[in-house]
Amino acid sequence: MPDNKNLPEFSKRSLLGLNLVNFFLGEIIGVGVPFLTDYLKTHHWSFQSVGVATAMIGVGTLVFQAPSGIIAEIIPRHRILTGIVIALYGLGFSLLPLFVSSEPVSDALLFLVGASSSFFMTLSATLAFSLAGHERFAGVMGQNQMWNHAGFLASAIGTSYLIHHHDLVWGFLPITAGSALGILSLLLIRKKDLVFHQPEPSKDPGKRALDAIRDTRSLGRVFLDFFRSPAIRVLLLATTLFQIANAPVMPLLLLYLRFLHGGNGKMEWVVFIAQATMIPVAWWAARYSARWGHKLIFAIAFMIMPIRSMICAVSMNTSVLLSTQVMDGIAAGIYGVSVALIVSDLTQGRKGFNMLMGLAQIAMALGAVIGPMLQGVSVGAVGFRFAFMVFAAVAALAALIFFHFMPNDLSGGTGISRELAEKGGSGTTPVQTP
Repeated sequence: MPDNKNLPEFSKRSLLGLNLVNFFLGEIIGVGVPFLTDYLKTHHWSFQSVGVATAMIGVGTLVFQAPSGIIAEIIPRHRILTGIVIALYGLGFSLLPLFVSSEPVSDALLFLVGASSSFFMTLSATLAFSLAGHERFAGVMGQNQMWNHAGFLASAIGTSYLIHHHDLVWGFLPITAGSALGILSLLLIRKKDLVFHQPEPSKDPGKRALDAIRDTRSLGRVFLDFFRSPAIRVLLLATTLFQIANAPVMPLLLLYLRFLHGGNGKMEWVVFIAQATMIPVAWWAARYSARWGHKLIFAIAFMIMPIRSMICAVSMNTSVLLSTQVMDGIAAGIYGVSVALIVSDLTQGRKGFNMLMGLAQIAMALGAVIGPMLQGVSVGAVGFRFAFMVFAAVAALAALIFFHFMPNDLSGGTGISRELAEKGGSGTTPVQTP
């Protein structure tokens, strides 16, 4: 394996391919759900049926979030796996207009959409690590997240134009095109540039079967070790609370602006401001994580969230409320980069990287389920301002847990990487160069 002092140069072609993959992932994720409700309503779906259909995306994500990391850990061909899940995501949305008259088929397609999207962040981080290695992971992740947010922003603008000038069904076109272009972008990533993978499995069937058994047992031990590590327990708990506090605030803000007669023009700016802020913040978070430490940069995201929610709770000025989306962009931009960097530190890039990424992403799925439930109960019981205070309290608890209990020095990992190194463990995931 290569020496850290003489890291191999990865080609600009492969880096461009990975950036483009992230751009199109942001593009296809950013356009699907926002107009789906209106599209289904135009086909005479009941409110209850629409609620079930949109919930199926969250169910699919939640069900496959943990298995996505395990599958990525077992299957070494991450480019092919990424292409498959992008194709399934695009297929789910692209076929929906053909089967919109059948609720069961539409629900199944949306479940497929959610299931395939659960792989996206884990696999994109894995490809980034495979290309860059531990030493350059932050820089590549920063670029990837910048392109991802740019894709989301482009999709919001492009889809809005298509829907307003044509018809709602045109909103599916960017997803179909983006999925195809995302798969083509994977072809730019050369296999020989993914040098931070473990060696290919043996060609001998008997030895390959024995290696598979050993790998399965090793993965089981690593999975159990995750929950013995205080740092990993803190990461999972704090990020879950972070997403519970973060996920419902933007939809809640949209509702509050309507309640305050904010106007449709300001509604569109809610999304635009946040995504535009995330692009430079992702670059900044990647650049300064190495200087200030991954924990400190991630802690900034945690500390911003309760401040943002409290401003929403105490202000009724629509311009002030809209400006809080800058804070949302800062927190989300940092989160997208920092969570992968901390996972890399805790596993040191060895076996378990993909599994821990999958577990960390469960926080997003839980936030998408628990957060809106709290939103509905809080707003229905005592109004918007109290709901914002509830989410400020949850965000403050997340910040306290992360800042107080997460170790300052994450370079030692969890002990998992050292144990595997001592045992000569091998796997199919990216590996830190010794």
